[in-house]
This record gives sequence, C-alpha cells and structure tokens, in this order.
Amino acid sequence: MPFILLLAVLGGLAFRLTSPDDRARYLARAKGALLRLRVAAADPGPEYELFHTALGVRTRHTFVAPAIVALNVAVFGGMLFGTGALSDPNTLVAWGGNLGARTTNGEWWRLLTSSFLHLGVLHLLVDAAVLIQLGSVLERLVGRPAFAAVYLSAGVFAGLVNISAHPVDVTVGVSGAIFGLYGLLLAVLAWQVLERRDADSESGVDPYAEPAVDQRAAARVTIPLVSMIKLAIGGAVFILYSALGGFASAAELAGLAGGIGYGLVLARGVSDREPEANQVGAIFAAACAIAITCALPLRNIADVKPEITGVLATEERTVLVFQTAHQAFKTGRMTAEGLARIAERTIVAQLQAADRRLEVLRNVPVENRPIVTDAREYLRLRTQSWRARAEAIRSANIDPTASANGAADAHSRLRAEARFRSNLAAMGNAETAERASLEAFARIAQPR
Repeated sequence: MPFILLLAVLGGLAFRLTSPDDRARYLARAKGALLRLRVAAADPGPEYELFHTALGVRTRHTFVAPAIVALNVAVFGGMLFGTGALSDPNTLVAWGGNLGARTTNGEWWRLLTSSFLHLGVLHLLVDAAVLIQLGSVLERLVGRPAFAAVYLSAGVFAGLVNISAHPVDVTVGVSGAIFGLYGLLLAVLAWQVLERRDADSESGVDPYAEPAVDQRAAARVTIPLVSMIKLAIGGAVFILYSALGGFASAAELAGLAGGIGYGLVLARGVSDREPEANQVGAIFAAACAIAITCALPLRNIADVKPEITGVLATEERTVLVFQTAHQAFKTGRMTAEGLARIAERTIVAQLQAADRRLEVLRNVPVENRPIVTDAREYLRLRTQSWRARAEAIRSANIDPTASANGAADAHSRLRAEARFRSNLAAMGNAETAERASLEAFARIAQPR
C-alpha cells in the first residue's frame, strides 16, 4: 500500500508540474508506444525467434531459476504439512525466517534461508511464475552465476533492511530477492539501449528504423520488444501483488538497488557474451563486504522474549517456594523468623537476579522497551511486597511469653495494643505493595 501511495503522489506531482501542451505531447507518445506494443505482441516477427534461438545457443537449459522454485516449493510443503501452523510466526522461525534477535546473535544464515520462505500459496505461485519467466531470459542472458549471485545478494540486502526496520518481526526476503532480479533486468535493458544507440550512431543508421532480417541474424543477443512486453506484464503483476500484499517496502527497494548495482557492472556487453566468472565473483565479494559493513551496527539485538518468560517463571517459582514454607510454618516445622527469611532473602534474591539480567540488556529494540520497563517495575514492586510481608510475619509472631507475667497491668495492655496496630500497618503495607506488584505483573503477562 505505501508503494501505491508513492506512485499516486509521484503521478500527481508529474501532472501538476507539466503544462497542458507537454501533457498532450506525452499522451500522444504513450499512445504511439502502446500501438507499437500491440503490433509487436500480435506479430513477434523473426527477431523474436532469433532471440530465443540465440539464447538457446548461449545457455541451452536454465538451471538456477528452476532450482530456486523447487527449493521454495519444498520448503513451503514442509511448512504446510509440518507440525506448526502456517500462520504461526514460530513456524517461520523454525524454517529459517529472519528475526532480529536470532539473526544478529550468531544466526546470520537466516538472511539466506529467509529468501526461500513464503507466507501463503498465492505468494508462492506468483513468485514461482515470475522466477520461471525471468529465468527463461535473464539466466540465459547473464549466466547462471550472475543470476544466482543477484538473487542471494538481493535477499540478504532485503533481510538487513527488514532487521533494521522491524527487529521484532519475523520477515522473509524472497520478494526482495526477486526485486533484485528485476533490478538486474532494468540494468540489462538500459545497457542494451545505450549500446544500440552508440552502434547505430556510429554506422549512420536511424536508431528508430527496423533492421533488416539479415542484419538481425548477425546482431548481438538483445531483448526484442515483444519479450520486453511479456516481461513488463509479468513485472507489473508482481509489483501490484507485492504492493497489495505488503511486500513492497524499503526492504524490497534495497533488493532492487542491489540488482541494479550488479547490472551496472555486469550487464555491459552482455549482448555479446556472458560476464566472466571471476568478474561475477569479484562483484559478489564486494556485495558480501557491503552486507557485512551494514550488518555490523545491527549486531546483538537483545532477545527480550526469553528474559520476560524468565520473569514470569520467577513469579510462579517464588510463590510456590513461599507456599511450601508457609505450610511448614503452619505445621510447626518452621519458625516465623525462618518464614520471614524465606521471603526476605531467598525470594528477594531471585527477583533481584532477574532484574540484573534485564538491566544488562543492550541494544533493546524500541518496540520491546516498554515491556522491559514494565518488567523491571514489577520486580521492584514485588521485591518491596516480599520485604513488607517478611516484616508483617515478624510483627505478627512476636513471642507472647515476653509479656505473659504482666499481661494484666495497664502497661502490658498498651504494648499489646501498639503491637496490634503495628501488625495491622505491616499487613496493610504488605497487601498494598503486593497489589501494586501484581498489577505490574499483569501488564507483562498479557499477550503481545
């Protein structure tokens, strides 16, 4: 949707910034181009056949694109018929989905594996159709190594942008990888136009005139107009689906830019020959270096979820410890002082240890900072509540023999009344602190 809005805004600006005469001229050109496209689609001509023949001579069979499609289908089948639900983010994570806290803490391979994951059947079918169409032309034109390098590199670049923009979300990079292939295609077409113009201008031939059939036979392997039409239709469907499905964001634009970057270097002269393997390797190494440089600032994104789960488990564990100790106290197997120490030392120590683990977290995503703040507030209040309860236990269980002999005199009664008021205050403080801590606990225990 943001991609569609961007196109609408750009279209509105273009309309406002052009004069009526310019708009009429551009409209006439567009109508002429559409007419030529229609004629080309109806009658591809010998140039189309020669192009595919030349592609077959250069690379008889495509291999990388079908392999990518097969791998995508196999992975999706495993997800679909596996134990986890397809809509569950944990299923994507289990199959190699990109998640900031996991990827940046030693699982960088997720940048690659996420380029082979899909979120649904329609997502898979659209991508598979596009890959087969692009592979039939682009893989044969630029060669298998370049096609594979662009797909993988664009997927990695898209994954890095996804981590930066959505560190707490599980994302996939397959759309970014395909956008990279379209970027490579754009660069190929751009070089083709420039090289053809240069050749025609040097030979004195009108660049807009149709070449003779014998000239076509001797021409280089260039994409004819009818093939451009078919690729453009496939690209339009892919971009429209991506925009409506939420797969046209900054991550996909990063993949597109990566493909264009590859094409600017590798696609020059591709009409005459495939890029050499050492050239593809050098560009791939440069892309890896750029990816590593971009990944360094993203290292060690805090994985907050296990720590929050640990805080929730600490509450359950400490309550069970106190219940067990309180049962021993009621049966006379533990003194009041022992029960107070369980609350004040054993339980409080566990809460403080959990707070220290939260305190040392670094590089916490913005989306997770509120829950970390709530968890630390809960631990602070819960610590206060257990200390207040320990004080209340001690106050309510003072040895009665200390005042038994003088229980009838007025001084003893005053001390008893003061002790009673103190017990009430201690119990009130404990209940107030416990209520506040449990309210904070409810905030971090609710699903997010």
